Amino acid sequence: MAGGTTSTMFRPRTVGEAVEMLAAAHDSGAAVALLGGGTDLVPALRSGERCAEAVVALRRVLELRVRGAGADSLTIGAGVTYTDLAGWSLSPGLARAARVVGSVQIRNTGTVGGALGSARPAGDLLTFLTAADAEVLTASPRGPDRMSLPRFLADGLAPDALVTAVQLARPGGPQVYLKIGERQAAYPAVVSCAVLVDRVRHRLTCAIGGVGVLPARMGQAERYARDEVDWSTGTVSPPAARRFGDLVVEEAARVAPALPEGPRGSVEYRWHAAGVLAGRAFARCLHHLTGPPAGDTARGPAAGGQR
Repeated sequence: MAGGTTSTMFRPRTVGEAVEMLAAAHDSGAAVALLGGGTDLVPALRSGERCAEAVVALRRVLELRVRGAGADSLTIGAGVTYTDLAGWSLSPGLARAARVVGSVQIRNTGTVGGALGSARPAGDLLTFLTAADAEVLTASPRGPDRMSLPRFLADGLAPDALVTAVQLARPGGPQVYLKIGERQAAYPAVVSCAVLVDRVRHRLTCAIGGVGVLPARMGQAERYARDEVDWSTGTVSPPAARRFGDLVVEEAARVAPALPEGPRGSVEYRWHAAGVLAGRAFARCLHHLTGPPAGDTARGPAAGGQR
């Protein structure tokens, strides 16, 4: 149901059929929605927040549920669920991020394509993919295409196109994903952080979610890390980790457009939390620390007493 009106449901079995049905519905002037796991779309349709005269359901398109690995890259279909990713040994960092998404029910049905479509400010998968320099693969009547994740988030998709997969580099070193939330299950992150280290290319990337309307890369902190890491051993000094966190706080305060004040944390709190998470993730990637496993939801002092 969409605002009390019954939608026409299309159920393609291939990407080609999905593109044809989507294009035909669009050409007819109908308001079209793509349905993957339905964790965001179905509640929005029921509440009337969204309206769709045609729905293209993608659950039967097996091509979208494939994960693949090349010599240098990983390709993850838009229909792959969080549960599918949670145990994927080829991408431990991505697996950690997937394990802390919502409840078991959400992880069983929510998909990679849905994470891209909802584009939540502190979305677990979106923050990790931002740090991973992911590319978005699409299909439309004009053929296959690819775009960088920032371009996809800024420009969106053509109305007759759909996401088929995301592609990212194979891990070249440690990866850590951390988030602050009221609880690991069922509650979205207040602030999230992904740090990825590539020891082959002597490179570190960091993305923060929850301070801007979309996750943001911390370029200044990344450049600082490149010069401070002992790449021969993959280690860094504790003072360098603290400085890395301080730089993230400074950059988080400059992210625009920023999220407005909210009931789950002030702007200043989110900046502080971003620095705490980034310093912690940076240190875990680059020297041994005791503490909860990477990917756990942060609690205690770093969470600022949020409940």
